[in-house]
Amino acid sequence: MKIIKIPFSKTGYYRIITSPDVERVDPVKYYGESFLQMHLTHERDLLLLYRFPFPIQSVNRLLVDRAIDNWDERFKEIMETKVPENFLTLFTSDSKKEQIKLLRHQNLTPIQLIALIFHAWLKFGYTFSQYTASHHHSGLNTDILPTVIEVQNDDTVIKVGSTTLSDGQLRNVVEHRKVIISKFLDRGPNWHCFFLTFNSIRRKESWQDGQPHFHYLSDKFGISREDVVTQLRSKNYNLGSLPHIGLIGYGDDNS
Repeated sequence: MKIIKIPFSKTGYYRIITSPDVERVDPVKYYGESFLQMHLTHERDLLLLYRFPFPIQSVNRLLVDRAIDNWDERFKEIMETKVPENFLTLFTSDSKKEQIKLLRHQNLTPIQLIALIFHAWLKFGYTFSQYTASHHHSGLNTDILPTVIEVQNDDTVIKVGSTTLSDGQLRNVVEHRKVIISKFLDRGPNWHCFFLTFNSIRRKESWQDGQPHFHYLSDKFGISREDVVTQLRSKNYNLGSLPHIGLIGYGDDNS
């Protein structure tokens, strides 16, 4: 994980968080390290904001201990979260037909998704991979984009950095940016993939009147993992008709 601080005034700044692709890792360690890094960054920012009168290094051990305690609480919450049984059954299912049937009318909350990933590792031995693909609309010269573009709920455009583009053009850049985030669970030749698009979580896809959702496929769907990753990294993927999983409560918690 990479966290960048971008000032836009004497007291204000953006924190840009990017997560490089990871492949076949221990998800508990991955999520734990990411949580600790974000928690420490947030607490250090608060100390600077409120002009803490001592060097931050002098309380660094305390901050680390607090972050570890908070992760322990979060981990316990995740592990106590009930995952719908149909999702756990996926790991012992041996046919595409059965997997599609298991996922019919199924939903997950963000924390249930993390719990599923943890259970897949701790109970079934599935490692975790995550890939992110981002594409701008054709013909855009990315050299003229500002460092930050934020489109607020009232369509106001806030930007940091120089650009020759108008607010309307910058709004268009954000609206037409395509992002796909895919999560893979792997154990030997067996794998499961859950992926979503930014349009889905922005409620701009038609399924269930704009309900945010994941798509699912596995090694039982007759396409290689390598080809799936290639498709999901492309601007316009084509994987045919896939099961949908409702993502409920998105934005309502810290998952």
